[in-house]
Amino acid sequence: MNYEKRIQAIQHKLDKEGADWFFVNNLHNIRYLSGYSGSYAMLLLSKDKRFILTDGRYQEQVKNEVNEFEPVIQGNRKELEVISETAGDLDQCEVWFECKHTSYSRCYDLQEKIPAKRYMGKENIVEGLRVKKDRDEIKEMKKALQIAERALEQTLPTIQEGMTERELAHELEHEMWKLGAEKEAFETLVLFGARSSLPHGKPSDNRLQSGDVILMDFGCVWHGYCSDITRTVFFGEPAPELKEMYELVLRANLSAEEKIKAGVDSITADKYARDVMEDAGKKDLFIHGLGHGLGLEVHESPRFSPIVEQTIEAGAVVTVEPGLYQPDLGGIRIEDTIVVKKNGCEVLNKSPKEMIVL
Repeated sequence: MNYEKRIQAIQHKLDKEGADWFFVNNLHNIRYLSGYSGSYAMLLLSKDKRFILTDGRYQEQVKNEVNEFEPVIQGNRKELEVISETAGDLDQCEVWFECKHTSYSRCYDLQEKIPAKRYMGKENIVEGLRVKKDRDEIKEMKKALQIAERALEQTLPTIQEGMTERELAHELEHEMWKLGAEKEAFETLVLFGARSSLPHGKPSDNRLQSGDVILMDFGCVWHGYCSDITRTVFFGEPAPELKEMYELVLRANLSAEEKIKAGVDSITADKYARDVMEDAGKKDLFIHGLGHGLGLEVHESPRFSPIVEQTIEAGAVVTVEPGLYQPDLGGIRIEDTIVVKKNGCEVLNKSPKEMIVL
């Protein structure tokens, strides 16, 4: 990962806007800028100084993982004391902090105990850089997706009548761990039958029966980067209406992937799939946005949504996941991951999308 390039982009922004320091405490942003993967740290970044603050638990880890920041170990000192000693006198300094990730009480303590000329809450300073994925990031995300898809391939033959949603979810997770995943990217979602109409329902002790829909939404983390995939299959011959829903969702998925490219706005991208549902008289059953950004977090910018307007840049990695949900019958969702490019998009998935009847 080119951490130096990312840091310099932040330093250039500080210089351009006349700020002196940027305090970063969101762990995903810290990892993006430094490679640090521990559970506690803070970055203090100025135009010519770089520090990463952490505690004794990570003294060895921070030295192994981070090259671009000088490590400062808290030891027996209080956190604000360490910040003050490290950054020095801030009386004449403008200090930025991440307002989305900083509590009111923390802001108050900073201003009270480490006075500065001005503290300014900033949004999307690091997140704005994270939208466009570089070659190294896409490589890691491809590996995370490869693990998830291989886990699905290994798990499908084990599905049998009478198993519970929880048991199938565990099998998917177990396979991902065996294949080298660091952890699940989010809580694995497995739903059978009519319960599949719950877009984000949690796995239960509901048992699989002949004719059931099986909706599986899962992913893993590889070197910090997430995968996210949904596949829907049938256990035994499905009802005709469910077959129709599947074919419609697949058409919506393919329609969006054929048309999305850099420069499109998020509402239009969402509409590529939503129009397919509307033409079939099913628009009221598509009850969420088309997709979300993916990277160090499983949900990040940008979004494909009927209510969020933003221009999609080349290099963005986004899910395409149209779905239809009919209460008391079931739900269908097909989710891929794409890289947005100048003249189209690259679908990273290799897992088949044609209807599967087990």
